Amino acid sequence: MSTLTPPTPPIVELIGINMSFGEGADQKVKILDDINLTVQEHDVMALLGPSGCGKSTIMRIFSGLIKPTSGTVKYRGEALHGVNPGVAMVFQNFALFPWLSVRENILLGLENSSYSPEEKEQHFQKIIEMVGLDGYGDVLPKELSGGMKQRVGIARALIMEPQILCMDEPFSALDVLTGETLRNEIGRIATDSAAGFKSLVIVTHNISEAVYLARNIVVLAANPGRVQKIVPNTLPYPRDPASPAFQQLVAQIHAILTNSVLHDEPSVVEPEVTQPESVEDEAYAPLPNVTLGEVIGLVQMLGPDQESLYGLATRLKKDFSTFLSVVKAGELIDLIETPGQSARLTKAGVAFQKAEPKQRKKLMHDLLLDLKIFKHMADLIDESDHKELPEEEALRVLAEMFPNERPKVLFKQLVSWARYAELFSYDPRQAMLKRFEKTYLGKPPASRLRDVGL
Repeated sequence: MSTLTPPTPPIVELIGINMSFGEGADQKVKILDDINLTVQEHDVMALLGPSGCGKSTIMRIFSGLIKPTSGTVKYRGEALHGVNPGVAMVFQNFALFPWLSVRENILLGLENSSYSPEEKEQHFQKIIEMVGLDGYGDVLPKELSGGMKQRVGIARALIMEPQILCMDEPFSALDVLTGETLRNEIGRIATDSAAGFKSLVIVTHNISEAVYLARNIVVLAANPGRVQKIVPNTLPYPRDPASPAFQQLVAQIHAILTNSVLHDEPSVVEPEVTQPESVEDEAYAPLPNVTLGEVIGLVQMLGPDQESLYGLATRLKKDFSTFLSVVKAGELIDLIETPGQSARLTKAGVAFQKAEPKQRKKLMHDLLLDLKIFKHMADLIDESDHKELPEEEALRVLAEMFPNERPKVLFKQLVSWARYAELFSYDPRQAMLKRFEKTYLGKPPASRLRDVGL
């Protein structure tokens, strides 16, 4: 009588994962909300999403480098305690020991193994051939290019024969051509059964990169980080980025990501894509982590007609998810609007583009005051006895207004934007927010807008 073989458990499971950082109830910032992910054998998973959505945090939870606030991490069906023995990491900054040769850096991965010296040498030779490092064994890292250093980091991870190879934006520190070459190499290695690892998990901002490499693309939303959609990728390897099927999948993920960041109705979306349950009032939204200079640069680029978001990102040579944060900021200030998958200037944006520098400051002053975060801070300063607000009090208010944000990061962003608009400034010696002596509060908003052509 034959017996059924029980199914192999997933390599890693994240079940109901929540993650918060900070001390004390009023200082805690929720980074991840109810994350449920499973990495099976022979999977290639890409974690894709805007800055601040917790991609790297999820990867570190996979690897056991950090423990979640709540939820369960399982490795091969058993609860994980401590570092995951089946995970090897590749970081974007190479993380090589500069005083060790390429050979010594790579063999560190076998430091605690039971292999004999002969077996270690066999593994070493197999790996350096696989990643294209033949002849570089005795070279020091300082003699290598960025792409070659990253190959060493990949080889060091592969020689451990991990169950999961985790790569945290491994190509972001490389030039475009080197990154493209190494991405192709990883695509080849990921489908090579002799590579020594079962599955690959990669963090990326680049949609085309995710479509090129992954079998499952996890699109994350931010504030706090949560799974927006898991998109299966059934395109056969090797993948052709110029093929219609590849471009169609890229467009689908563009639509999901745009909808996630901008809360817009996407123009290209598959029927199964789910919409967010609620859309936050933008007047209450936190500030995207971009500079006003980036927003103003985008306003300067836009013409009278709407332009494709993807086309704009390509022109600026920015990752799409990073670029969307700039668009989000322009939309928040009411300089840009985003119908579907496009961007165009609002009436205020057209006026801002045409205005002289002093008029721009006046207009920006008024537009920022339309946002609750700036209006509330300005009112607190004006209502104080000395027309100033301690940083400590401002941080407390920000923590209450935006419980899923990091107050100090948001405070820095708030001050940076407010200084440009001469709304208020920050005195670091006294740790105080203060109003500018010259303000634009004397006129009602409608008349001020008329001053700049609105």
